[in-house]
Amino acid sequence: MLTESQRDAIVQHTMNITGLRQQIEEELQTILEVAEIDIQFVPFSGNFPDPSLENSEEDLVKRP
Repeated sequence: MLTESQRDAIVQHTMNITGLRQQIEEELQTILEVAEIDIQFVPFSGNFPDPSLENSEEDLVKRP
């Protein structure tokens, strides 16, 4: 069983990690935009859902 102090520390670390992940995602997006690099969907497996079948074309960015 966790103490209140341990639980608070876990919550704080989780929030910190979530914030860092968001910052990294934003930085990567900026780098891709500045370098004019487009991205495309790559499925992890054959049965992985393809968002291009569900989203409009303007929601997708295609690699040249």
